[in-house]
Amino acid sequence: MGTEDNSASRADKRNLSHFANIVRIAKSDDEVSIEEMQLLTQIAKKYQITDEQYKEILKDPDKVPTIERLDLEERIERLYELMQMVEADRRINKEEVDMLKKIVTGLSFPFNDIDKIVMESLKTDLHITNIDRFKRDIYKLLKIK
Repeated sequence: MGTEDNSASRADKRNLSHFANIVRIAKSDDEVSIEEMQLLTQIAKKYQITDEQYKEILKDPDKVPTIERLDLEERIERLYELMQMVEADRRINKEEVDMLKKIVTGLSFPFNDIDKIVMESLKTDLHITNIDRFKRDIYKLLKIK
């Protein structure tokens, strides 16, 4: 197995981990809505999650460990997708917010900024805010240019 295979394998594991985090958000209120299922299907296709992996992760996302070794831009992009799931059914509940905080912590955002990051993300209307704007807002919040 060459270096390229190792890189692909790491990327696959990171994508599976991220997808499992998104499923955790979807399932956090014990109900996966039609909108959430549609978004899960869309994201699974984006990350080339197989049907078998999709079903297994949907059944038990906790079998997939969270991987935190991502650069800051990747972490913000993943946060954006997590927020899309939080907003998918147009209802944000406490269980989703609690799960989001755990995942944001697991993604190794600065611990002292977790609540600020989550609260700022929750205030953002992703229907009118694209990923580039979201990234700028989070960088600004973290005081990074």
